[in-house]
Amino acid sequence: MQTKKVVQTEVDPTTYTRLKHLADRRSVPLKALLRDALRSYVDVEEGRLEEDPIFRIVGSLKPAGRAWSERKDWRP
Repeated sequence: MQTKKVVQTEVDPTTYTRLKHLADRRSVPLKALLRDALRSYVDVEEGRLEEDPIFRIVGSLKPAGRAWSERKDWRP
């Protein structure tokens, strides 16, 4: 059984009207339209995160000698 989380927010009347209009045009419930929009947003943002240069640093540092996790002298 898959659990679901509830997300609740407020939008201004204009945004609500636009969302409702899109849902009606696509013949889908507003809830389904918002789920799809959120999923698309997260996919785009996670893609941008993966392309962030900071993540290229992870794993690129090589310790001298043995791996850091194997060293016993790293703590005082």
